[in-house]
Amino acid sequence: MKSDKSGQIWPDLLYVVRHGESAGNVARDAALEAGNAKIEIDVRDIDVPLSDLGQRQAIAVGRWFGALGAEQRPNIVLTSPYLRSRHTASLIVETAGMKQDSYSLIVDERLREKEFGILDRLTAVGIRKHFPDQAEFRRVLGKFYHRPPGGESWCDVILRLRSATEMLSRE
Repeated sequence: MKSDKSGQIWPDLLYVVRHGESAGNVARDAALEAGNAKIEIDVRDIDVPLSDLGQRQAIAVGRWFGALGAEQRPNIVLTSPYLRSRHTASLIVETAGMKQDSYSLIVDERLREKEFGILDRLTAVGIRKHFPDQAEFRRVLGKFYHRPPGGESWCDVILRLRSATEMLSRE
């Protein structure tokens, strides 16, 4: 850990990796291409698995980490509780050849996906069709600030992620 001029403590090295492509990403792209109102996937968002491509992506990142010197590899792995994220992390760790006694795996719910509330699984077409008032709120407020009922705005997500980065600087 190193301290910057302001006294903030940061890890010496920090890698940020998003989960590999998921079945949900594939379903969303198909829905958008077809102009559908709804993203068709039959599991809860937390249970969406990686696609075959997503698994290959995670393995490729694992190979990259495996080629690094031991001092450059992570000794702490933080992951979202979502299946696709946990699977990505496990494939990376396994492929990199990291031994369980050389790192700590920490599941942190603050790293979860944005909560879309009543707009979950809807495309922009679906939002306009099923919730025209929310489509208008989103247009007026902007995508960044709009918080759908039961969901989060991007500002909410940033607050959660700031909490996680503050933990990194403290611990």
